[in-house]
Amino acid sequence: MTRTPAWVWTTLCTLATTLLLLLGWQLAIGLSGLSPYLAKTPVDVWRYLFVDGVGNPASASERRAALAPMIVMTVSHSAVGLLLGVGTGFVGAVALTVSRSLRAVFLPLALLLQTVPLIAMAPVIYAVFGSGILTAAVVAAVVTFFPLLMNIGAGLSSSTPETIDLVHAYGGGRWTLLRFVQLPASLPSLFAGLKLAAPATVSAATLYEFLFSFEGLGANLLTSKSYSDYGLLWTLVVITVLLSLAAYGLVVLAETLLLAGRFPSRHSTPPQKGSA
Repeated sequence: MTRTPAWVWTTLCTLATTLLLLLGWQLAIGLSGLSPYLAKTPVDVWRYLFVDGVGNPASASERRAALAPMIVMTVSHSAVGLLLGVGTGFVGAVALTVSRSLRAVFLPLALLLQTVPLIAMAPVIYAVFGSGILTAAVVAAVVTFFPLLMNIGAGLSSSTPETIDLVHAYGGGRWTLLRFVQLPASLPSLFAGLKLAAPATVSAATLYEFLFSFEGLGANLLTSKSYSDYGLLWTLVVITVLLSLAAYGLVVLAETLLLAGRFPSRHSTPPQKGSA
C-alpha cells in the first residue's frame, strides 16, 4: 500500500492540536461556573464572528471586516520580526562558528540578552526606535534571535571529523567546508529553531501593539477590555492563538516539503497496515 504523504500528516496533526485546544477551552469554561458575560466559550466566539445580533449592533460580516486590518497588521509585524530574527541569528551563528574569538566575546552577551524579560526591554527599544514597524520587528527579533542562534550554531557544529578531514584532504578551506558541508547539515537545526521562533514572533508583535501601538490585535485587546467588549476580547485572543499555531504549522510543513528528500529518515510517515 502507498504511504500517506508527509504533508498530510503534518496538516492533520496541526488540526488535531487546534481541536484539542478548543475542546479543552469549552470544557474548562463550562465546568468552571464563571459568568457568561465575562468568560466566553468557542461557541460564543463562533457566534460573535458568524451570527448577527450577538450583544453588538454591528452585523457579523461587519465584525469580521473590522478584524481583517488588525490581523494584517499583526501578521506584517510578525513576519518582518521573524525575517529580522532569522537574518541576525543566521549571521551570528555563522560568525560564532567561524571565529572562536567572536564566540568567546559575543555568546555571553547573547545569553545575557536572553535572560532579560522582554517586557523590560520593550520600553528601551521603543525609546530608541520610536513607534512603527521597525520597533515591532526589533521586539520580535529579540525573541527569535537566541533560539535561532543556538540551533543554527549547533547544526553548523554537527559535522563529523571524518567529513571535515575529507574536505581538507581535497584542498577545501574553511569557507568550502562551511558552504558545502556545514550549511546543508544545519538545515534541520534551522527548522527546529524556527518552530520555536515563528509562534513567538506573533506573541512579541502582539506585545508591542499592546504597549505602544494603536493598530493590530494587541492594541485592540486593550481597547476591547476598556470598553467591556468581551466578545471581541475573546475573539482576538483566539485569533492570536490561531495565528501562532498557523505559524508553527507552516514551518513544519515547509520543513517536511524541503527536507523530506535530503533527510528522509526525519520525515518518514507511519507505516500503513498491511504494508510490507
